[in-house]
Amino acid sequence: MRDRDSRRKDERKEVVVKDGDRSYSCKLIDISTTGISVAIPHFIPTYKEIGVVMEIEGRTVVMRGSVRWSIDPHTARDKKGKLGIFIISPPPEFIDFAERISGTKS
Repeated sequence: MRDRDSRRKDERKEVVVKDGDRSYSCKLIDISTTGISVAIPHFIPTYKEIGVVMEIEGRTVVMRGSVRWSIDPHTARDKKGKLGIFIISPPPEFIDFAERISGTKS
C-alpha cells in the first residue's frame, strides 16, 4: 500500500470553496476518492457543510462537502491555512479523477 505522502501532488489545481456567500480560491494539496485537502486563507469550523467547485476534464463539477479538519492561518506557525474536506456523495467524475491523480486507478 502506498504511504500517504505518495498521494500528495503538486498539481497547482484550483478548487473553489464556498462558505455561505463567500468563495475562496484554494490550491489542491491532497486527494482521495472520499475527499480533498486544500490550502486556504480562511478558517472554517470543523463539520460545517460547504460547497466545493472543481474543474475536471474541462467541466465544472459542483459538490457538497463537510469540513473534517481546519488549520487557522492566523494561528498556524507558518501562517498557512489548510482544510480537510469530506466530499458528500462524490460524483463519478470526481472519483475517477481522484483515482487517476492519486495513482490508485487500476
